[in-house]
Amino acid sequence: MAWVKSEYAGELAVLSTWLVTLAPWSASVFEAAGLTVVALRFLPFRFQFIFGAALQNERPFLWAWEVAAFQSSPELTLAGYLGFAAFVASSVPFALSLFYYFEEGRLAAALPVDPVRVFGALLALVAFLTLAATVLFVRYFPGLSLPVGALVAAVLAYLLLTVDRT
Repeated sequence: MAWVKSEYAGELAVLSTWLVTLAPWSASVFEAAGLTVVALRFLPFRFQFIFGAALQNERPFLWAWEVAAFQSSPELTLAGYLGFAAFVASSVPFALSLFYYFEEGRLAAALPVDPVRVFGALLALVAFLTLAATVLFVRYFPGLSLPVGALVAAVLAYLLLTVDRT
C-alpha cells in the first residue's frame, strides 16, 4: 500500500520541503547550578533561552552562520558547521519548491528525473546533515538533545524517494 497517491506526490514534496525548512531540526535542554538552558535549532537560526540568570554576552538568537563561532568545543563547532551546511542544502529544495508550486509542469519538463525524487534526495541530504549535527550535540552538549525535525526530514525523504509515480 502506498503512503500517498501518485497524483499528490508533487504536493507532498512541496509541503514536506516547507515543513523541514520551517520546523526545528533539534531541541536541547539541560540544567546546571540553578540554570535551565533550552536551545531550539531551526535551519536558518537558533534560539537559546537561559532561565535562572542573566549572562553577559549571551545571544539568544543566532543565525545559522553564526552558531559555530559561539560553541565551546571543536565537536560543537563542527555541529554548528553541519547545521549551517544543512541550512545551505535546504535552501535549494526550498527555492525549487516555490517554483514547483507555481510551475509544476515546467519544472517537471525541465528536469531529466522526477522532481519528487529530487526533493526526496535533497531532503535526505538535509536529514543526514542535521542528524550528524544532532549526534554531536548528544555526545558533547550537556543535557538532552532530540533530533525532532531531523527525524521528520528523514521520514519525509524516504516517503518521497519511494512514492509510486507510475
